[in-house]
Formats: sequence, C-alpha cells, structure tokens
Amino acid sequence: MSTYDMLDHGPAPSSDEDAVMRDLLRMVMEQIWWVIGIAASVILAAVIYTKLATPIYSADALLQVDTQAGAGNAATQKAISLMLPAAPVRTDAEIEIIKSRAVVEPVVDQFRLNFSTSARTMPVLGRITPLFARKGHPLGALFGMSSYAWGGEQFEVDSITVPKSLEGTRLVLRALGEGRFELNDTNGGTLLSGTAGTQASGNGITLFVKTLVARSGTEFYVTRYNQLDAVAALSTSLQVAEKGHDTGVVQLSYTGANPHAITDIVNAVAASYLKQRTERAQEEASHMLDFLNSELPRLRDEVKKTETALSEYQSKVGSFQPTQEAGVYLAGGLDYEKQIAALRIQRAQLLQRFTEEAPEVQQIDSQLAAMSREKARFEDHFTTLPSSERNALALQRDAKVAEEIYVALLNKIQELSISRAGTIGNVHIIDEALVPSQPVRPKAALIIGAGTMLGILGGILFAFCRRRFFTGVADPEFVERRFQLPIFGSITFSPEQARSDRQLSALRAAALPAPRSTPTEVPAVGAERSGVMGLLGSRAADLKAGKDAVPVGTQTVIASGKTPMRPLLVKTHPYDMTVEGLRGLRASLQFGLIDAPNRIIAITSPAPSDGKSFLCANLATLIAESGKRVLLIDADLRRGRLAQYLGRSPNGGLTELLTGQADFETVARATGVDGLHFIAAGAYPPNPSEILTSPRFSEMLARFEQEFDLVIVDTPPLLAVADAAVIANLAGSTVLVMRAGAHTETHVAEALKKLKRARARVIGGVMNAMPVKSHNRQGTYDYAYAYTYSAGDPPDIHAPK
Repeated sequence: MSTYDMLDHGPAPSSDEDAVMRDLLRMVMEQIWWVIGIAASVILAAVIYTKLATPIYSADALLQVDTQAGAGNAATQKAISLMLPAAPVRTDAEIEIIKSRAVVEPVVDQFRLNFSTSARTMPVLGRITPLFARKGHPLGALFGMSSYAWGGEQFEVDSITVPKSLEGTRLVLRALGEGRFELNDTNGGTLLSGTAGTQASGNGITLFVKTLVARSGTEFYVTRYNQLDAVAALSTSLQVAEKGHDTGVVQLSYTGANPHAITDIVNAVAASYLKQRTERAQEEASHMLDFLNSELPRLRDEVKKTETALSEYQSKVGSFQPTQEAGVYLAGGLDYEKQIAALRIQRAQLLQRFTEEAPEVQQIDSQLAAMSREKARFEDHFTTLPSSERNALALQRDAKVAEEIYVALLNKIQELSISRAGTIGNVHIIDEALVPSQPVRPKAALIIGAGTMLGILGGILFAFCRRRFFTGVADPEFVERRFQLPIFGSITFSPEQARSDRQLSALRAAALPAPRSTPTEVPAVGAERSGVMGLLGSRAADLKAGKDAVPVGTQTVIASGKTPMRPLLVKTHPYDMTVEGLRGLRASLQFGLIDAPNRIIAITSPAPSDGKSFLCANLATLIAESGKRVLLIDADLRRGRLAQYLGRSPNGGLTELLTGQADFETVARATGVDGLHFIAAGAYPPNPSEILTSPRFSEMLARFEQEFDLVIVDTPPLLAVADAAVIANLAGSTVLVMRAGAHTETHVAEALKKLKRARARVIGGVMNAMPVKSHNRQGTYDYAYAYTYSAGDPPDIHAPK
C-alpha cells in the first residue's frame, strides 16, 4: 500500500492583503444585487422611521446662581450687621432645589400634568392616516373599525378628579356624537356621562371636557395620576446641569413632542424657582424685622430708665466736670457696652432658630463671657477714681449706650423694611426658553447616514455569509489562492449533454435493473487465459456475434439488453465547448503525472452529483483517442453508474473480481473506443469499504498498471463515505472534482483535509459545470455531510439549475 504524502493544500495564509481585497471585491460584484437590495431595504427602513417617528423637541433656559447673596439680600445683610455672615450658595444644592416638589408642583398644577389624554389609534397605520386629515374634520372609520381615531379629531380635558382607587387607571371615554360622551372603566362599566363644555360628575369622579369633536364610537383614553407621581415624573424629566465648573450658571432643559408646551413648562419652572428663592430671602428679612420690632419696646424702656437714673443722680449731687481719666473711662466703657449689647441681640436672634445647646449660640455665649471679662479688667484700671465720679460716669455711659442702640435699631428697622421690598434673591434668569424650530430627535441625517453604512455593511456581510455557508465556490482562481490547489481545468456546463440526459430520463427506471445486493456464490475461477488483450479480442468477437452469454471458465456474464446509454459528449458533440475544456484537462493532467509514483489516477469529489462519472468517461475516451491504453474502473460500489456512459452491463464487475466470483479477463471489457477498456462496479455489496481495503484490490491495481498506460478510477464522494480515501491512498495521483456553485469553502476544506489524513497525493482539481459567462448568477446546491447515498438513480448532473 502506498504511503505518498499529500501535497499541502490547506487554506492559504491571509498575509496577502491585496488578494484578500480582490477576492472581497469579486465576491461583492458577484452578489451586487443582493448587496444593493439589502442596503436599499435598510435605507428605506431608516427613511420610514424618520418620517413616522414622533419628533422630540428640547427647550432650554439659563439661570445664574450667585455664589454670594443677591443685590437686595446683600443690602439686607449689610444693614443687619448683627447677623452672622451667610454661607456661600452651592450650585449642586440649587439644582436639587429646582427639582424639588416645592418648585415643580405648582407647574404640574398650572399645566395639568397630573392627567393625560390620548386617542385610541391603530399601530403604525394610525400614524399615517392623520397626515391626510384636517383638524376638526374626523375621517371615516377604515375597515369598519369605528372605535379607532383615524385623524382629524379634537379632544381636550380641562380637569379631572378621581377616587384614590382609580388613580393611575386608564379610563375609556367614548364619543356619542354631538359632543356627548360616556366614561367607562377597564371592565366596560359606565362611570359617568356628560357633554363637552359642562362639568360632569358621578361615582366620585369629576370631569370637565372642554372640547370633543369626534365620530360617534371613537374612543379616547383618560388617566389621572397620583399627585406625587406626577410631580416625580416631571422632576425626573427635567434635565438640570451646571455649565462649566463652579460657574454658577445652570441650564434647565425639558424635552417633549409639543414644542410650545415644553417651552412654557421650562419657563414656568424657572419662574417658580425664582419666586421660591425670592420668597425665601424675603422671609429671612421678615423674621429679622419681627425680632427687631419685638426688641424695640424693651430698648425704649431701657433708654427711659437710664435717662431717669442719670437725671435723678445729677439733681442729687449736682453737676461735675469729668477729668481726663474719667473721659477715658467713659469712652472705653461705652465701647464695651455697645459690643456686649450687640452680642446679646445677636444671641436673641439665634435663639429663634437654635436651642441654647447649639454650637452657634454657645459661641456667642463664649464671646459674651470674654467681653465681660475684658470689661471687668478695663474697669479695674480705674479703681482710684472717686466713687461719686465713677457712679456718675456709669450712669452717663448707660444712658448714652441705650440711646445709641435704640436709634440704631430704629434705623435698621427702616432699612430692613425698604430692603425687604426690593429683595430679589440670589437667582437670575439669563435666557428664557424659546420655542424650538427643529427636533432634537430623530436626527434624520444621522439616522439615514447610519442606515446607509449599516445597509452596505449588512449587504457585504450577507454576501460573505451566503458564499461562505450557503453558496458554493464557483471561482477557480479563488480555490487556487485559498487552498493552494492547482486547477487543471474549468469544464463548462454543456446544454447538449443536459438535453440528451433529459431525453433518457424517462427510460431510467426500466433501463438498468438493480444489481444484486450481495455477491452471488459461484464456483472458483478457472484457469486464467494468457494476456489481457487476448481476452478482450475474444470478448469483442463474442459481442459482435450477438451472443447473449459469454462463458469464461466456469462463469457466465449475462449481457444486459436493457442497459440505457448516456451518450458520450466527446462522440456526439466533439467540438462542444465542454469537450474543448476536457481536452485542455487532458493536456494539463499529462503534465501533472510526470512525477507520479504510479500511473493510477483516482478521481473523486466532495459530494454526489459533481459529475465525476461524466468527466471520467469522457476524459478516458479522449486519452484513449490520443493512442494510450486506458483502463477505466468504476470503484463506486454503492451507486456506480459509469456503465451507462459506455453502454455496458453493470453486472460482473469490480465486486465480483475482488470477492473471487469472476476473474480479471471476465470483468475487463471493451468499450468500442480503441484503447479504452472498462471494469464496471458490479453488484453492490453490503461491505464495500472492507472489500476495497482488502489486499486483493491493491494487487489488482498493480496488475492493471502493468497492462495499461493509464488506470483511471472513479471513486465515491469523499464526504459521503470512506471508500474514496482508501482508493486515493493507493493511487499515485488524485484529482478533486468540484461542481461550480455546489460546495462551500467549508466543504472543500473538509474534503482536502480528509485526503490529507488518507496521505493521498492530490495533484490538482477540476471545476466542473462552470457557467458560460463568468458573472452569471448561480443557484445554490444545498446538501449536508450526511448524504443519502444508496442504489437509487443519481440526479441529472447536467440538468439546468
């Protein structure tokens, strides 16, 4: 058994980028209409989407949040010097305030966002029909579907209240004609009835329909939401973000299908926020005014009390002239008393917001204690003053401090009253929202552009997958480049052969009786006659004499009188384009056999119906006509039909030879072509692989090689059974026949891999049934690895696809 290594015919390395690009371009051009069709479909879908999709608009407003207090508030803070300095405003905190319920809820009530209304429309079609309707002129019911709104209807609800149990429930409002309606629940029960323009009530529901222009039977949906859910929905839909970093500029955005409505909503939210901030600033000033007004009577009493005490002391002791030291004592005492009085007022103001344990109040207490100690140390420096003088100075100091604090308090109250009226808060509206003219989505140009790119890529991907997994390989150059497999020839599809085959298709069932399923037991083979050529001469004479039975030793081969004959194309149409391709294949094959270890050629294919038998019969005839002695063997012991091309009986062939039921001289038959002899498949055995792997088969091949110039073996398909790999291992050369368009890359690669595992010597391939025009569209020839391979008649390999 030969062990010749198979030439390396694997997939070529992918480093040749130019070849890959050429192959990709060729693949696209071969399936250009598929690519164009898919791309056009995707582009059309993108265009339809941009036309039918609801346009979404966006309205934007710009707000400025001062990091310091606003103008009015600054004046207030400057006037109220007794208060603590205000902390800087944080923008992220203001963003949360904008989305708070206090700001958003008034907008929800203003624009009635706590309920929704919509017409019942047909999906997709309901977006198209309104394009042909006029507002206020409803279209008629299409297809008898009167409950759907087809366009032109007018429906507006001014207000609705429902019980808690019906919040979030979609209620159905059915028009009854002439502005009348009825409201139903989800089960179809009537909740109330009414007329547009008047308020209707019933079952705890209050509904005011402002406008209703619709065909009788048209249905609308009304849903009343929970107040908190409506506020949360608007708050979530608002997009609030700071522009830049620490700029204090906030952008407020809102999107929706109605450009006018979303513009009004954005401006309303901005106004609500500004109002909330202004009221907050005014509230602080009001609280301060209330506190100062509450302190004013006490300070007034304090002034009167100190002035009365000073007056009584002066009338008692008389007037005195203060010394320089007494003047210093008086001025210093006044400063300390003013600071202590200011801290006490500030503490009283803080106690309105905090408890005595609060850090802010405790800080003021510590400052008061420190100031009192400083005052005590200051007074210790003047202990040498006479007590009468000190008492007089103390009374003067108390009266002066009380008067100055009282006057300052009056001035502050007046300033606060004026500043509260002009308070504007720390927020300013820079840009109000304007009605948008263009939708933000869908972006028609972007979607169509993306659809174009996606369509082209999808078309190319489809073309690649179609050729890779569904459409067979039909380009010889691609096979050579992809698998490094030389292609000896491209045999074009022959309409003449197909016509002849169709004429004989009616005779197939009766022309060839099914061979025996098992070899028939016959006596042992008699003595062999000398020489193959002598036998063939005797056999030819018997056939010319018209003998029906030819005795050979103890065996008899019965000639079939019903054998249908597939005409040989090289005989019936010697100048056909297909025959010219076979002549080219003959020349290429002769060069490929120069280095072959033997003169045995195995011709195989990946799958059934690839045209192996057609090619073997015609190629063997052409080689024999060139003056060579050729033996053609039908080694397909499962479904061999090579005898049909030569008009010979399939009985008494290779099976009988290998099982010892017939001898070599009996099975080798003349064909009517000088130099061409033929061994049929014989009976179909149950174990063809075991018969072909027997030593007798290799011995017979060696004997045939000695008697003939060339031995051509027609094998079964590679991917169907293992017989072809066995024969390819014994043959010195193997040729792989591929039907154009019948095999994917995976199938070809699998066939070559199987030959490589069998250590076969693959010298090249043949592309069979090629279309006459290189760019003709080809149909696919689908099959799986698990072929049905039985004794039934094969399909017509030349039938047009």
